[in-house]
Amino acid sequence: MSSDDLAQARLSAAVLSSCRWLCWPSPVLLLALALLKGGAVWLPACALAALWQAWLNWRLQLDAGMLRAMNGEAGLAQLDTVLARLFGKKNGAGRSLEERQRGMAGLLRRALIATALCWGLCLAGLAYCAW
Repeated sequence: MSSDDLAQARLSAAVLSSCRWLCWPSPVLLLALALLKGGAVWLPACALAALWQAWLNWRLQLDAGMLRAMNGEAGLAQLDTVLARLFGKKNGAGRSLEERQRGMAGLLRRALIATALCWGLCLAGLAYCAW
């Protein structure tokens, strides 16, 4: 892995880590919805969206941590070993950093969609209860 690839990995880690704050408003919105009369109708859908959002955020933070820990060509091989041991899969073995970053970009898009869905459902529920 070249120094440029290592720099890209560090920048990608910073971008993924910056998405951490997106989960913070969700529990507050869920609590506000739970406390309102009539909010229980919206609560299951909002809670599922928040759960999906939290899981994707965990995956983003895991990827960011692994990118920060990488240090050269041996880093990708060690990353494959760790993933195989943690999750029992070897589907990432042999992939280049560019392919991994494309996967992370898709994960980031899904996290943003989950955030929009969670916030949108919660705000729609709050607006419905306010009427």
